[in-house]
Amino acid sequence: MTVSSSPLSSRRRYARLAALVLGCALVTPGFVRAQDDNAPPRELEERTSQDLDKLQPLLDAKNWDAALALIQGIRSRVEAKSYDMAIASDVEAKLYLQKGELSKAIAPWEQALQLGDAYKFFDQNSQQERVYYLAQLCYQEATESKSPAQQKQNFAKAIKYLERWLAQSKKPPFDPARAEAQMFFANVLYQQGVLNPDKPDMELVKRAGEQIERALRTAVRPKEGSFLILLAVAQQNNDWVKLGEILELLVKQYPGKKDYWSQLVGVYGTLAAQEKDPDKAREYNTRAITAMERAQALGFMKTPKDYYSLFGMYFNVGQFGRATEILHAGLRDGSIEQDLKNWELLASSYQQVDKPFAAIEALMEGTKKFPKSGQLDYSAATIYYSLNKPNEAYKHIKDALVKGNLDKPGGAYGFLAYVAWELGKLEEALAAADKALTFPDAQKDTQLPRLKNAIQDALREREAATKNVAAR
Repeated sequence: MTVSSSPLSSRRRYARLAALVLGCALVTPGFVRAQDDNAPPRELEERTSQDLDKLQPLLDAKNWDAALALIQGIRSRVEAKSYDMAIASDVEAKLYLQKGELSKAIAPWEQALQLGDAYKFFDQNSQQERVYYLAQLCYQEATESKSPAQQKQNFAKAIKYLERWLAQSKKPPFDPARAEAQMFFANVLYQQGVLNPDKPDMELVKRAGEQIERALRTAVRPKEGSFLILLAVAQQNNDWVKLGEILELLVKQYPGKKDYWSQLVGVYGTLAAQEKDPDKAREYNTRAITAMERAQALGFMKTPKDYYSLFGMYFNVGQFGRATEILHAGLRDGSIEQDLKNWELLASSYQQVDKPFAAIEALMEGTKKFPKSGQLDYSAATIYYSLNKPNEAYKHIKDALVKGNLDKPGGAYGFLAYVAWELGKLEEALAAADKALTFPDAQKDTQLPRLKNAIQDALREREAATKNVAAR
């Protein structure tokens, strides 16, 4: 979950800004003295005025390079602390915006801002505008820079400008511009805070959360980006409960965005896994189920993996009947992956709800999907044996061994030995026991050698009995 939405929609935004305000900066105000009699006068030199008169045709022709050369000529000859320098710096910054060279606009605009602060060359509203746009430019520089040091520096400058703008703004708390500025401020604080993902600055992350919550409290219609920042802050704090609350708001407001649904299901799943209280874990699993089914009603989260997860969640809350329905339907229509283990799991699910014959039917259905594997026949044999049906168990274990491709062939031959012994098929039982002992998985079975001895004893007893009958 990342917050990537920049408050700058595009570089063209700056071009429009420049087009709107460039002309205003060229209006030469009347002579006005600053409050300090020793301060530079708020009046352009005659030569500067004449040079600025030459600027308009260049602007009309969109000859930005020539216009920049003219302005830079003015800046090269006027006093560093003069009104002329303030106006020329302001115009130069706006010309760079017109050219789309945003980074070059920062230095002249900062100079104009500093001169305006020092000598009251500009009114408060225009200074506020410079502060806000400088914050945006510095943020843009930070996000585009590849140097961590440069990123940190520009984020810090953006934060400084936004702190100033908010402190000096006379806009009321519910003004949309203030809410947008607070959201922007929160975004910058967060981006600065996670600049080093291995060691985030949690104080900055905390401040980001505080700012975005202020914006949300005052906004009539909060923007999606506000929730995304709040979401990112909660993630940094590992506050999974808060994540769930925010995502519930997002899916309610933006139900058509599938990523929010999958994130919400994932959050509830994580909360369930972390919860030690079984009742609380069940509650979170139930919320995850509800969220996924709400998403599926909208056409989302319908991959085989999603349906399998839904089965697992129902299984975890003890709803074995519903879990089994989902798994069986999914295996039939292909919405759950056709995996042999899934058919075995289906049989196990039917056994959980005390439906052993349904489990066997499911296994036989699965054998049609995997005709070359004996694993499902082997599972059916074990169920039949548990139902005290050794003849059926014998048939299916034989089928399993003919097909082969068993997970534990030694165990299968060992099972055949037990069943055959019980049915009195002693020669076959002994052969199966000997075969089982050739496989590594059966060699650890301590009961198998005893079974073999019992079979051999039974064979000897039968042979002795046969001889006694013959002797008579």
